[in-house]
Amino acid sequence: MQLKYVRGLFLGYKLPETLRTSLRDPIGKLFTGPHRIVAINVKDYINRNKPPITISIGDYCTKTLFDVNFLPDIVIFDGKTLRNKEIYLNLEFYQEKEVSNPPEWILNIAWRVVEDTIKQIQTYTSSKCRIAVRIDGEEDLLVIPAIISLPLGSVVVYGQPPINTEEGIVVALITPTLKKLTQELLKKFEVHEEFSVGDHNY
Repeated sequence: MQLKYVRGLFLGYKLPETLRTSLRDPIGKLFTGPHRIVAINVKDYINRNKPPITISIGDYCTKTLFDVNFLPDIVIFDGKTLRNKEIYLNLEFYQEKEVSNPPEWILNIAWRVVEDTIKQIQTYTSSKCRIAVRIDGEEDLLVIPAIISLPLGSVVVYGQPPINTEEGIVVALITPTLKKLTQELLKKFEVHEEFSVGDHNY
């Protein structure tokens, strides 16, 4: 997807107040139950679907997968869970990148890093490459560029907080329908050319 540029400068998309509640609903198949059982079920589900690329978004979700020896191709994390509690991820099998993305935003630069990382994974045909992208800020909304940028049949895995549903892990299988729904959702975001006072708390 080509992002919209306005007068030569495009900063990104900001989450509007009207979407905050609806975005808490899972986009994909929700797995609930004891954490380890959920992780094993997610692992089995992904392996059955044989996705070309798997992305895990969020620290706790990623650590849960690591604990059952499942290593996603791409990990997007911010180094903490519940926004302030630090969590350790063993990334010895990953190349690492870093990019800024404030809470409630999808910055253009963060979108590009997600998109470029997916392309980088796709170029490794003869050897396995894994990449971890550390977000200086918050990674939650990067589910959207991940869904739009991934090849069909891939999966995005992320944690579901116990707000509108039970707590668990969501696995979004990338289909044309899901891509279209996500693109339509993105059209409801606020398009910004530049930060202004009050735009962010980052």
